[in-house]
Amino acid sequence: MALGGSAPRRYGEAMLDLAAEEKAVDEYRGALADLAGIDPLALRSLADPSIARERRLAAAQAMVLGRPPALRGLVALLIRRERIELLPAISAAFGDLVDEREGVAKARVTTAVALDAKQRTGVVERLEKATGKRIKATFTVDPELMGGARVQVGDHLVDASLRAQLGAMRTQLARS
Repeated sequence: MALGGSAPRRYGEAMLDLAAEEKAVDEYRGALADLAGIDPLALRSLADPSIARERRLAAAQAMVLGRPPALRGLVALLIRRERIELLPAISAAFGDLVDEREGVAKARVTTAVALDAKQRTGVVERLEKATGKRIKATFTVDPELMGGARVQVGDHLVDASLRAQLGAMRTQLARS
């Protein structure tokens, strides 16, 4: 069974509608993130058809005790439909949908050297100015870039690394 795409998004959309109705989007987001962080072995156990469904349901219900009723219902539904392994993808889809509704874009910034907090803030501010959106950025280091940065915001990639510039120069010289 494929874990990508439409099913997690549909569950995420349904949960977001319920969370918005209850004015508890942040609570749902936190609870889903907690549930998505479940130990992979425990998640496999909850998905294991050799374990009686009632035992898996009881274990899952203990796990979601104190969570919003809709989340308890979601987990029970996923167990009954043998789809509990979708839980991390549903959490990710929910978070993406919330960000989308709030006008937040995700950016992945890769640099040759680590940036300090002030530099990171500056990068985020420039990206926000360029995109007109709030940016939620993750930063990684790849020494092979040699210098500069590679920035991906959504589907848009800007590779301003020294490595990419040298590659472009090499291609241009080869044509000459």
